[in-house]
Amino acid sequence: MADAANNSGVPKGMRLVVRFWGAVSGLCSAALGFFVLFSFSATCLGMGIYMILMGAMILALEAPMCCQYVPTLVAVSNWIENHFRFWMRGCLYLILGLFPIIFCLEISTFVGCGCVIISAALYGVLAIGKKGGVASNANPDEQEMKTNLVDKEGGPNHTEP
Repeated sequence: MADAANNSGVPKGMRLVVRFWGAVSGLCSAALGFFVLFSFSATCLGMGIYMILMGAMILALEAPMCCQYVPTLVAVSNWIENHFRFWMRGCLYLILGLFPIIFCLEISTFVGCGCVIISAALYGVLAIGKKGGVASNANPDEQEMKTNLVDKEGGPNHTEP
């Protein structure tokens, strides 16, 4: 459904770079979530477990080849790829990434969830598209930049549009 909207105007290389960064951010979140577990606060302990689970989920969504032996995760990843638009995925990652930063402000939480928030920002860039929607919002009555200002000889063009 939304796959046609996801493919419109976005180069395949850009999508691959964003998915690669999403996989790296999932790994970073899970690894740094392990370090958050070694804290003295109960909320930070909970956020460490949350970061590990969030990293595993993001890794499964961004790089389903890492979880190819779990057919349910591959099916969920394919469904999300086909039905979630870029802005939906960006909002999901933004919400997932802000939650631990709010409850446990440590450097490991900030760096691990910051990678996920950067992934959200990159999906936001993909959602905006190549020209930022300017081409779709252009007024066809504006002829200012479409007319030729000079004729073939180099003199001013005096034709009225």
